[in-house]
Amino acid sequence: MKISVDIDGVLADQVGSALKKIEEDYGQKYSKHDVNCAHWSFGGRDIWSEMTRFLIDPEFILKMPVIDGSQSAIRELAKYNIRVVSARRPETEKATKQWLNMHFPCLKEYYRASTGAKHNIPSNVLIDDLDLNIIEFVRSDPNRRGVLFWHPWSLNETEIHKYANQVYFCRDWKNVVKAILELDII
Repeated sequence: MKISVDIDGVLADQVGSALKKIEEDYGQKYSKHDVNCAHWSFGGRDIWSEMTRFLIDPEFILKMPVIDGSQSAIRELAKYNIRVVSARRPETEKATKQWLNMHFPCLKEYYRASTGAKHNIPSNVLIDDLDLNIIEFVRSDPNRRGVLFWHPWSLNETEIHKYANQVYFCRDWKNVVKAILELDII
């Protein structure tokens, strides 16, 4: 089984880091529960645009904390053919790989997907926090499976429930591992 795992929102807490930076830059304090969609707006600004700006800063990338439970889960899943996949811009690749090496040294394979192209990922399973990416991935092949790592911003008025037979909805890494182990039986 080939598994691809997204970085932002799955391995790295980019939203928590972005909200801290937003507070520093604009003096506005928000929590992750406030961010209820991918293009959440605050004070006339879009968080997606802000994160794009933040993610070109190597220092921002290197300081991002890991998502709780991700390190032990990845070690447990390392018996599979697992790779990292990200739609981050190419100029962030060096800092991204440094961050991965610090926190997930067992993840050696890195696949950069262009935005809106996660259906091209050479995998059977995609673990991602954005419904749009999961739908794109599972829609491309009925034998593929998606694991939606659920956050308040993960559901964006898509028809993901039409693909319920291909998608697992998980709120933490413990349940992600459980879903992957169930897939291994199939």
